[in-house]
Amino acid sequence: MIKTKSLPISIAVILFITGCGNWNIRTGTSDITQSDTGFFDNNTRDIIGTEIDEDGNLRDCTRGRSSRRRDLPSCNEIVDRRKNSRTNQDKINDKLLSKKLSGINTFNLPNGLKIRAKSMVKYNTNTGELIINSQIERVTGNSSSFEDLFIESNSNIHISFMDKDDFELLKPLSLPLNILKGQSQNITYRKKIGSTIDDVIAIRIQARRYISSIKEYNKIARIAVSMSL
Repeated sequence: MIKTKSLPISIAVILFITGCGNWNIRTGTSDITQSDTGFFDNNTRDIIGTEIDEDGNLRDCTRGRSSRRRDLPSCNEIVDRRKNSRTNQDKINDKLLSKKLSGINTFNLPNGLKIRAKSMVKYNTNTGELIINSQIERVTGNSSSFEDLFIESNSNIHISFMDKDDFELLKPLSLPLNILKGQSQNITYRKKIGSTIDDVIAIRIQARRYISSIKEYNKIARIAVSMSL
């Protein structure tokens, strides 16, 4: 009769101990209770909790001086490593955001217009995309002819990504000057006006392009700007 009653109690104790996580409890006992800060070993006075490590994994750990005895990491150590990892990643992100690639070129068009294309590229660490800003400026010619360039032409500005040896790393990005064509590719256009609303002196273009890795971006040393009519 005594054996029959003790059997479910023994099973419950085993289930409680093995259900508390992946602990290597070398000196622990079955006298463990749950508290607000984790699980508490009433015999050894160890507090056993969990923390998320720098890789995002939930780890068992101990609070206090019992880490070596139980062969578990300290919860404070896991928190410190996680904070340091975030700090290092923030520094990398800041460095990437501060790096900007720029290029400029001037073009003489058959209709007598002279335009200047200024382009800049930055990397977005949140989306893994290149953000390309290009400003097409009217150097000479009237405003009407300049605006027609963005309405009727099939011209494109091409952005080439070069390494330190002037080797082209990626397929060039083509920015249509034709606004309707560009908008169909999720490219945005904004006017920059002069002294009057009819005096259009530049068109600002923004496009985005996905890049496979940060390493690929770091190999880009400069950008080259060209144009096709």
